Amino acid sequence: MAPMKTERRFLADGGTEVFTGNELLVKGALEADGGTHLLGGYPGSPVSGFFDSLTTLKDLLHENGVRAVINNNEALAAAMLNGSQTLPVRAMIVMKSVGVHVAADALALGNLAGAHREGGAIVVYGDDPWSDSTQVPSDSRYISKHLFIPTIEPSNPQEIKDFVDLSYKLSAACELFAGYIITNNLADGGGTVVCKPNQFPKVNMDKRLDLVTRAIDLNKRVLLPPKTWWQEEALGPRHKKAIAVARELGLNRIEYSSNGTRKPLGFVAAGLGHDYLVHALHEMGVLGEFPILKFGLSYPVDPAMIEQLAAQCERIVVVEERRGFMEEQIAEILIRRRSAGGPIANVELFGKQFPHGLPGVPQTRGLHPSILIERLGPLIETCAATTISTTVREGIRRELETIAATETVEVGKLPFRYASFCPGCPHRDTASLCLEIKRSFMNPHYMASHHSRSPVDLMFHGDTGCYTMLMFPPNTDLMHDYSGMGLGGGTGVGTDGFTTNKEVVFMGDSTFFHSGQIAVGQAIKLRQDITFIILDNSTTAMTGHQPTPGVDYDVLGDPTPAQSIDSIIRGIAGGDEVLVTRVDPEKRVEYRQLLERTFLADGVKVLIADKECGITRTRRKRREERALVRQKGFLPDREYMNINQEICRFCLACSEITGCPGLRHVETDYGRKMDTDPSWCVADGSCQRVGACDAFERILVKRKRSPKSRVPELGLDEIPEPQKRRAGELWRCCLTGVGGMGIGLATSILVRAGHKEGYEVAFLDRKGLAIRNGGVVSQVVFNISRQPVTAIIPYGKADLLLGVDILEAARTLDPTGRARFIDPQKTAAVVNTDKIATISGVMGREDYHPDRLEALIREHTREDYFLARNISRICEKYLGGKIYANVMMLGYAFQR
Repeated sequence: MAPMKTERRFLADGGTEVFTGNELLVKGALEADGGTHLLGGYPGSPVSGFFDSLTTLKDLLHENGVRAVINNNEALAAAMLNGSQTLPVRAMIVMKSVGVHVAADALALGNLAGAHREGGAIVVYGDDPWSDSTQVPSDSRYISKHLFIPTIEPSNPQEIKDFVDLSYKLSAACELFAGYIITNNLADGGGTVVCKPNQFPKVNMDKRLDLVTRAIDLNKRVLLPPKTWWQEEALGPRHKKAIAVARELGLNRIEYSSNGTRKPLGFVAAGLGHDYLVHALHEMGVLGEFPILKFGLSYPVDPAMIEQLAAQCERIVVVEERRGFMEEQIAEILIRRRSAGGPIANVELFGKQFPHGLPGVPQTRGLHPSILIERLGPLIETCAATTISTTVREGIRRELETIAATETVEVGKLPFRYASFCPGCPHRDTASLCLEIKRSFMNPHYMASHHSRSPVDLMFHGDTGCYTMLMFPPNTDLMHDYSGMGLGGGTGVGTDGFTTNKEVVFMGDSTFFHSGQIAVGQAIKLRQDITFIILDNSTTAMTGHQPTPGVDYDVLGDPTPAQSIDSIIRGIAGGDEVLVTRVDPEKRVEYRQLLERTFLADGVKVLIADKECGITRTRRKRREERALVRQKGFLPDREYMNINQEICRFCLACSEITGCPGLRHVETDYGRKMDTDPSWCVADGSCQRVGACDAFERILVKRKRSPKSRVPELGLDEIPEPQKRRAGELWRCCLTGVGGMGIGLATSILVRAGHKEGYEVAFLDRKGLAIRNGGVVSQVVFNISRQPVTAIIPYGKADLLLGVDILEAARTLDPTGRARFIDPQKTAAVVNTDKIATISGVMGREDYHPDRLEALIREHTREDYFLARNISRICEKYLGGKIYANVMMLGYAFQR
């Protein structure tokens, strides 16, 4: 969802407001008893929005002395959290799942030392169960258990906010850190919550306390043997305390208790898995038939609560995303109880495996209400056959039939929409040159004539940042392995010394400050033969443009010293001769010569490609243009990139080299040609600089007066107000498009509109790699009758498909996907038929036909509520650009 920059929501002291999951972490910290003193961490999907919220609230945080920082990496954030607990303060750090691995050492020590009795320490893990944008499958519960950190799992937007205060209380009471799991569907989602007044700390940056150092308990705060095992022996009692406090705070509870009757089934769930379970049981009409043990604290599991549930059912079924984390703990509890005898000795336990050969809860990737209906429906029919009514059985079968119907649609092969560099991305200059050089270096004639040596096969080691898009076409030859953030140079050590290949690593400026500088230092120490290309775009672009140590301001906009990458590397090198050169990647001829010399030279070399991020550059340029329009009433001049179609031979060289989404295919009187799309192209000139074709030309449009508007031709004053239809119990909408088409903005508009109508709203605006021109699917639910449902639309349950991109709209019919929302009797569709080519399509490797997809969508949605138009073209004709298609489509849907 697009950022809602209205601070009033964060100031709400009652009533309902709408927030994203990341915003709710901040609002929860603001509402916590006694206030939160310190907020920090390191941005990464899906929790980057947390740091954007801090920027939005900079005035509020400044006024109340709350410290907010972006740490250089996750380990430093964990150390900061540890240090804060020397004082009676409450602190929260936030990081994505793989960052928890980086922080593990500091987290282990910090947790052993523990939280202050009058403070509290929360470490938020951003998990991605589906691995949509995370390099390794995430389940941070296991590393949290490995570090002995109690683990809390909120299930919905209200709990995301409210559990922050409860986590502080639990942390202080048991003197341990509180691990806090928030998955991407919670972080990127959100909804309606009930607010409470904010509280701010009495001790703050403006009112500091004098620390009496002799009062510090060194046996706890300085953990080296033998003090370490002294604290380890205290973990058992501290965990028991955590269980007791969780029970007192209501984090763990049994819902739909059997009231003395032993049911055939009982469920255990935590986190979003709990709400998926409740949603699935509700859809099947069996919610309330079986007891559910909801764990807010999933580690350590409360044995007494397991005993209470076991007394109410014959079989315990554990529903959880990914592996059997709680199931393992419960099995251990039951085994011990059975050894001792007692009333629960005969209860059965199932989770990842079900009885009677039925498939259990999946243990790879994530969950979905419809996945649970598929798995739990047959289980309930089998194990509760004598207790459920015929009506209930029919409801289960009806839901299974709805899901089965979504599996029969034949969509054919739909091209995959790979993520790519954004239009104007500075990394495209470097990538296209490296591709050219790699090919040239493999040519014996070129190497003999230009470098007097035999061919060289360049090896590129992967790293984490926007340049991770090198894994996709057309740049796949520029990433041969991958070890994680800042580790490309370290990966190279594994091959260096055993091959004749020259090695290259791409690294971002934020990655350099995170951990990459250590890899550079190691490479110098080990005399590695490697070239580091540091792509300095002056921002943390991959996660939403948070500031880096290389700029002169922090996350709250306060002035800070700008740190120099060049100086740091020279300092690391000491007296050793290490080439460190800063270069403008737009100067293509000089840059290529420098790259070739550098690649072939021996030892460690560092090139810093210095060019601003394309997104921040374009935003700045647009702000300047809007200011001019406000001043003059029109834009005096604007530059465009154009392709002279009389010269273009449609050889596809430009797209093969750049893979730029600002390029497109058009049909002309001379046949198919390449063209630029003015709505996507930012006139960066990279396509012209590659020198693939003389057809590219810069066009400067100059004006002396405002162009005549064509908007009056639309007759907007004549559009009647649509008749308001009676609201039902639920209304569900899915919006599909491509990153950059404003799906987040359209979602935000719908969410705010529903909230203003008084509905309970839930939504999911999935991000991750989608923001790099990949596919985007958002979901909005108006929960008018306040049913127990999530923001996830079950298969075949969407009321409206708003397809801003027709290919991604058609993908909602794909039986192999998890966005199978469409039902021919239920789903209305408003579809934009404009063709947005995939990167592979621009390169001529595959294609799709909008007419065929339009017919496919029409066939499987409601005929009486189907509308397909080339809305992008209409916007371009009357409004000057395609970027308004998202809002115009909302207008179409509103009128229909």
